Amino acid sequence: MTLRRAPRRRAGAPAVLATLIATVLLSGCVTQPVLPYQASVANQMKLGSLPRAARFQVTAAGSDPSDVQTTVRSMRISAPGDGSWTSYLGQALCTELATSGNYDANAAARIEATLSEVRIADGQAQVTGHFVIRQGQSVRYDKVLRADAHWDSAFLGAIAASNGLNQSTAIFQALLRKLFDDPDFAAAST
Repeated sequence: MTLRRAPRRRAGAPAVLATLIATVLLSGCVTQPVLPYQASVANQMKLGSLPRAARFQVTAAGSDPSDVQTTVRSMRISAPGDGSWTSYLGQALCTELATSGNYDANAAARIEATLSEVRIADGQAQVTGHFVIRQGQSVRYDKVLRADAHWDSAFLGAIAASNGLNQSTAIFQALLRKLFDDPDFAAAST
C-alpha cells in the first residue's frame, strides 16, 4: 500500500492579511519601564581621572518636562520606580558617582540635575539636562547639555520597541558622558 501525500496548500493573500490585522489589533499599547540604570565603562574611565578627593552629593531637582515623548511603535517607555525621568537622571548620576567612588551624601559639593527634554521615538532619542555644581553658596559649574542618539528602526514592531527600550538607558549614559567629558566639570571637581 502506498501512501500519497496530500497536496500542500498555500495560505492565500486574504488569510495572511487577516492574520496581520488580527495581530495588530490584539497587540494594543503597552507601557514598559526601562531597566535600572547601569554605570557605563566610558563614564567610569572618565570619572577615574578626577582627583581622588572629588566627592559629590546629588540632587535631582524639579519635575519632568511637560512634553515628554517616549513612545516607540505601540510601546510607551516609562522611567522606573515613581515614573519620573528627573528621578531617573538623579539615580543615574548617583550610580555613576558611587561606582567610581566619587559619591558622598555629606559632601560639600552638590550636583543639581534637572531635565528640560526627554524624547525617545522610533530610531532616535534626545535628552537635555541642566547641571549645576554648588560648593556651599558658590556656583562652580552651570551648563545645559544635550545628548542625541540615532539607530536603525526595525520593520517589526517588537524589535523596534526593544531597540528603543535599550536606547533609553544608553541616551542617559551619553548625557552623563557629556557632563563628565566637559573640561569645566573636571575644573569644578578640584
